[in-house]
Amino acid sequence: MRRHLTRLFGAVAIVGAVSVLTAAVMPDATSAFHERKEVAGLFGAEPEPALTEEMQNLFWRMTSLASEEPYTELKDASVVVTFEGGAHGPFDLRPVRDMPGRYQTRHIFTSVGEYETLLSFQKGEETAVHTVDFNFRIGDRADMEIPKRRGGN
Repeated sequence: MRRHLTRLFGAVAIVGAVSVLTAAVMPDATSAFHERKEVAGLFGAEPEPALTEEMQNLFWRMTSLASEEPYTELKDASVVVTFEGGAHGPFDLRPVRDMPGRYQTRHIFTSVGEYETLLSFQKGEETAVHTVDFNFRIGDRADMEIPKRRGGN
C-alpha cells in the first residue's frame, strides 16, 4: 500500500510540475488553450492561441456527446471573427482532409489582442441553426522567445 501511495504522489508531483512549467513558459496562452463547449448534442473544441503575421488555421473538433464519434454532418457552417467590436466574415468552415469531425478556417491576424469567433451551423438535416462562440488571444510574433539549445549545438 505504501509503495502504491508513493507512486501516486510521484505522479501527482510530476503533473503539478509540468503545469507550473507550462504556465511559466506560456502565461497568456494557457488560459484559452483547447477551450471546449457543448452545442446541439455535439462537443466542440479549440481554437488555440496564435501569433500575428502568420497563417493561422482555426480548428473545431466535433464529436457526438453520446457516442464520442467524430461528427461529419455539419451544413452551412461558417465563422465570424470579432475584434475590438468589428465583425469580419463570415468565413466558410471546411472539413480537414483525413481527419473526420475536424473543421477549419484559415486567417492571418495583424493585431495583438482578444478575439472572438462565432461558429454557426446546421446539424445534419435539421433546419435549426446552432451557434457556439470561442474566445482566443493573438500574441505578438515579435515577443516570441525561442528556447536556446543545450549541449553547445
